[in-house]
Amino acid sequence: MTEMSKIENDIWFRIKEGDSAAFAELYDGFASAMFSLSLQILNDRWEAEEVIQDVFAYLWRKPDAFSPEKGKFSSWLLVLTRNRSIDRYRSRKRRLDRGETDEILQSRPDQQDRDGAEQATASDEREHLNRAFSRLPNEQREVLELSYFKGMNQQEISDHLNISLGTVKSRTRLGIEKLRNSLSTLRI
Repeated sequence: MTEMSKIENDIWFRIKEGDSAAFAELYDGFASAMFSLSLQILNDRWEAEEVIQDVFAYLWRKPDAFSPEKGKFSSWLLVLTRNRSIDRYRSRKRRLDRGETDEILQSRPDQQDRDGAEQATASDEREHLNRAFSRLPNEQREVLELSYFKGMNQQEISDHLNISLGTVKSRTRLGIEKLRNSLSTLRI
């Protein structure tokens, strides 16, 4: 187990015991990475913030939903963030396809009302993610974008790109490994 995994598991155990300071540590250290991922999928700051709030509320209510035997805590949080973001994206798309309006979306605060520090932080996070993605070979980047940002499964990507399922799987694995190395500077 790496040092980072030990730190993550320690935070999770403390959250499981109801330690709000550990929860605050996790939020301070990791919410920006979760937000960046959600923002990339949803392309909407307000909705991305809602997803992050939902994920953290879920973790606080049900910390046992994570199991250290299944992997890294940070990876689990990112997968949960990704899945919730895709669900929200699909829900919004279904509403728009049916021609429905959403009063909540119409009444939300203007995205231009955020202060300069928030804008700079969000811009830095997006730049860091975009730089990491831009370093990937085109084939790996394309597969990951279709999977993580468009919600396609591997078979759908295979059909869409007209490549074998095995090729999709290997490009995904290699791309994730390269992203993990590139994004290792993000704190937990």
